[in-house]
Amino acid sequence: MKRLCLLCAVLAGCGTTRQTTPTQAKAAKEYFKTDPATAAHLSGIVLFEGRAAKGKRISMEAEKACQDLHKTPVYDEAVVSGKGGGLANVFVYVKAGLEGKAFPPPENAVVIEQKGCQFIPRVVGLRAGQTLDVKNSDPVSHNIHPQPTSNRDWNQQQPPGAPDLIRRFAHPEVMIPVKCNIHAWMRSYIGVLDHPFFAVTAADGAFSFDGLPPGQYTLAAWHERFGETAQVINLERGERRAMRFTFR
Repeated sequence: MKRLCLLCAVLAGCGTTRQTTPTQAKAAKEYFKTDPATAAHLSGIVLFEGRAAKGKRISMEAEKACQDLHKTPVYDEAVVSGKGGGLANVFVYVKAGLEGKAFPPPENAVVIEQKGCQFIPRVVGLRAGQTLDVKNSDPVSHNIHPQPTSNRDWNQQQPPGAPDLIRRFAHPEVMIPVKCNIHAWMRSYIGVLDHPFFAVTAADGAFSFDGLPPGQYTLAAWHERFGETAQVINLERGERRAMRFTFR
């Protein structure tokens, strides 16, 4: 009997689950944090020189329901310039200088709304892995079709009243054109980055970035009609720098 009890105790000990020690656990990902005492502030403006031609009138005759949503004519908004020459829908971003730095993922979603048979906004920026929420607020069906080169292509119809489409892009890519396969005039563009230093200009052309660590950067400005231009800058500790991009 004593031998049997001893054997049971040995077997029970062999079946005990070992606890994982902290050193054996996978280390949590470390995110870069800018020191507020040394962070730089970057602001600027994107200007359009010249006379902006009025956008081409969009014909919605092929979809009467779309046409009925507008009391006045609708024009293409590829080039929108405000008072003082500010240029809207320019994607301004840090193109180089942040390599090797990881930033905490955002919790909020970026929204693209299909309203008035238009994509709103026309240009958006989001982080790789961030949620994209696509809404259809129209009484007609739409078909959102991003056309990336570094991410997975997808194409999905969204009838009126359908649930929002929730998607993500895994890899940085500037820029991803978006179209509606049902309404040929609908256009949008998505910029995907692995850091938070980007902005989309409004009609005043203004942009700003807070919290950039000191260093050398390539700052780029992209526009769907005029392409991309870039400048190399050196930011010192706590510097406040103003920049200007000009498209002609």
